[in-house]
Amino acid sequence: MSEIQALRFLIAASGDRVLMDRYNRRDLTQLVFHAKHDGFDFTAEELAAVVGPLEIGVILEKDGESVDEASSLWRRMWGRPHLEYVAEAVISRFTRAELESSQAVVAEEAR
Repeated sequence: MSEIQALRFLIAASGDRVLMDRYNRRDLTQLVFHAKHDGFDFTAEELAAVVGPLEIGVILEKDGESVDEASSLWRRMWGRPHLEYVAEAVISRFTRAELESSQAVVAEEAR
């Protein structure tokens, strides 16, 4: 169920430049620790379990590409902090309805 919290954190960070700036330079351990104190309780593994499928969704559904070394999404990652990449190159590619649907799927899988 904490995967929902991880997704909510990513949505919040992608829509709030102040929040993004506060977390952008933190390593994963620091990000998880501080996010918990901001009300987002998730683990590094739960965050990865959310980001991975969203990346695959961008590659397959949004870009219509194969998941391989030639996927254009990977080129958008280089030279950027990982959170910024996820917010700007992944989360921003989905509509609010798609992200809410992702939350519903995560909740259903947790049952």
